[in-house]
Amino acid sequence: MIMIVASNIAAGELEQGNNFAMINSLPSDLLVDVLARVASSSFTDLFNSKLCCRDFRGATEEECVLEQVSIVGFPVIHQWLKSEKVSWFLNRCVEIGNPEALYRQGMVEYFSSTRMESGLEKLRRASQKGHPEASYVYGIILVCMGGQSSVEGLKLLNAMEGSTTSQSTRFTVFQDCRKRIEAVIRTMWINNNLAGRQRRNCCHENTSRLKQTWEGRSQVEDDTSCEACKWDREVSLFCDMLR
Repeated sequence: MIMIVASNIAAGELEQGNNFAMINSLPSDLLVDVLARVASSSFTDLFNSKLCCRDFRGATEEECVLEQVSIVGFPVIHQWLKSEKVSWFLNRCVEIGNPEALYRQGMVEYFSSTRMESGLEKLRRASQKGHPEASYVYGIILVCMGGQSSVEGLKLLNAMEGSTTSQSTRFTVFQDCRKRIEAVIRTMWINNNLAGRQRRNCCHENTSRLKQTWEGRSQVEDDTSCEACKWDREVSLFCDMLR
């Protein structure tokens, strides 16, 4: 039932009497659940729902709704926006713990604003909420720190890799993740490119090689099972994006 109601909201069918009566009769906690599902797929649909009635407006401002709302259509650096309402909304999403908002703000603070401690904490929180790009970046940063932090970073990255079955799928997962991260990085002014990072020691010959793609960019062909080489190479690919 929840999915049917959420689909009706997303399809803009609230004006139909039966649909509106059914939705309006939902208990408040169930209405919040419905709107949270709507929010996770589209901010526009959530905003349209907010205009329906007072009960909807109140439900859309619940923390669990804002925690799940999609902010994909908003700029990464929202401080440049002229709209104070939009900026307030995005800052509110960060405060509440929206994973995408935490990830974006963490990226800006760590790599652009040089508020590294605060940025790293936001990336950690987003990672704990299951945000894949945040988990990747946070893991890479920990690996670069060396020592016990490096061990924790490798556990996180290995957990991401272990969630897939085949080697080709694992490569695609990280490749797609890097592409999404690069799209965010391109909107930022980078002041921290992880220069001076710790390299992992390896007693094996790095037998991986680079091939040129049709875009003229280098792509790794992985033909080594050495863990140290693999993750050091992954760190290098990420640092290349920062440069």
